[in-house]
Amino acid sequence: MKKLVSILLVLAMVFSLAACGGTTEPAAPAEQPATETPAAEMESYSWSVGIDSPEDTVTFIYAKAFSDKLAELSGGKIALQVFPNGQLGSDREVAESVQLGDVQFVIQTTAPMVNFVPELAVFDMANVFANTEVARKVLDGPFVDKLDEAYAKAGYKLLGFADQGFRTMSSNKKIESFADFKGIKIRTMENPNHLAYWQSLGANPTPMAFSEVYIGLQQGTIDAQENPYETIVSAKLFEQQDYIINTNHMFHAIQLVTNKAYFESLPAEVQAIIEQAVAEASAYAREQADARVADRVKIITDSGTQIVELSDEVKAEMAAAAATVYPSIAEKIGQDLVDGIIQAAEEAK
Repeated sequence: MKKLVSILLVLAMVFSLAACGGTTEPAAPAEQPATETPAAEMESYSWSVGIDSPEDTVTFIYAKAFSDKLAELSGGKIALQVFPNGQLGSDREVAESVQLGDVQFVIQTTAPMVNFVPELAVFDMANVFANTEVARKVLDGPFVDKLDEAYAKAGYKLLGFADQGFRTMSSNKKIESFADFKGIKIRTMENPNHLAYWQSLGANPTPMAFSEVYIGLQQGTIDAQENPYETIVSAKLFEQQDYIINTNHMFHAIQLVTNKAYFESLPAEVQAIIEQAVAEASAYAREQADARVADRVKIITDSGTQIVELSDEVKAEMAAAAATVYPSIAEKIGQDLVDGIIQAAEEAK
């Protein structure tokens, strides 16, 4: 009987609890994750850019800024490794690697790529640009669109330009008049358009490997050479020269180039990131180029080397001499390009 009573009491308690419990509330749905941003949805990319210049140059600064901007704009999805000092090969070799698709980007002056894009010889036309501002307007303007087809034909896509300012002349002879150029032995690159230009001035251009220039100046094998300020200082060429002559004869443009087919295979949002990164890196590299020119002028003048400014009359005579070389360039690349850059430079003034 006691067991029966116990069982009945337990059952009564169970039914009582069930009656008081009511219905159970359903669990709240789990919070849905926020929609991912385009950068978060992007595939990851690992790229390389080759340059033939050392770290302490505008070319390297340009490459590093491009790398940093790609990482920033892609949320870390794009990693671009910079290979300076010719680690991936000479300028010509890296340009060929980009053409073949083995390396994604190259940053270099236009001269080495003339081997692949002959139309770039248009930038060998001396005394076209009145100043840096004019040159940059031309390089950012519609004239460069005329070169897109030439780049494309060789398998490239031009992305943007920075620069190291103008190439200028250093000399152990003071140049103050047009006649002073006559007979001076000046080292140049082995470029037929550059050689023809200096010959038009009456100088004696002498092609020479850059590695031999310092010794050539020291031993008197050559009297002069021409390069941007940055190179004149980094190679300590001013130590062997009494004068820097601001000839400002050729603008030292630096191009950022990729493989056209590869670029076009990328998603639109990745292409947009590349183009924005190039624009921001180009602007930064130009700012640095201007600051570094001012700094290098101080280094040169502090050493006792004198900087010579040419008169407008001498510059006009140099421009007239340079124009005699334009027809031979036009024969190689077409009159339209030659006329186009002259017109663009005039409009940019």
